[in-house]
Amino acid sequence: MTTYPIITSRKAENKILKLDFEIELGEKTLAAAQESKRWLDNWQPEHISSLQAELEQKRLEKHQIKTANRAEMAAVLNHVNGKARTWTICPDRLIGIAHECEDLLDSRGVKVKSRPGTIVLYRPGGKRSARIRIGRSITTYVVLRRVRDGWRLMHAQRDYCFINQRAFREVIVRPAAHEDIIRHATRGFRGWDEPPTDTPPEGPTT
Repeated sequence: MTTYPIITSRKAENKILKLDFEIELGEKTLAAAQESKRWLDNWQPEHISSLQAELEQKRLEKHQIKTANRAEMAAVLNHVNGKARTWTICPDRLIGIAHECEDLLDSRGVKVKSRPGTIVLYRPGGKRSARIRIGRSITTYVVLRRVRDGWRLMHAQRDYCFINQRAFREVIVRPAAHEDIIRHATRGFRGWDEPPTDTPPEGPTT
């Protein structure tokens, strides 16, 4: 079975949010314990050490979750990009593209249940220059796919972007998502059953 690098994962993001809350709570608890030790003679140093160890463990777990997926993406992108860096796609940019596509689907009224199966083809734009008109740079062409849990990197290859060339993005959606987009775009509109005349349309009947 072919596995594809994870770009975003709802499960991982929810876990990070939970760890963020636990880390913030742990920092407050630790600060309170350290403050109380200044005023109490019977403070327990092992308690503070335990709080510090637990806090560091949660920070490490959060770091491991965030870096695990980036390592897979980096391996694929580094193989494709080679030594080129300036105009290519890195893991952080790939995550940004996934979030931009998710926001795009949201703004077009695509329901969450209709999003899996969406394909996005993307290539960054070229260098902007008012004087130089000829030239090209190495860049990355990627194909992303929306699954139920988030976005996956389906394909990546080396490509070229020319000076002042616009970024390329094409979004391919499933029929259910396409119906959502049309419904959202035409909300508040209705068509004439016959060619329009000077007579205003009838209002809703009661």
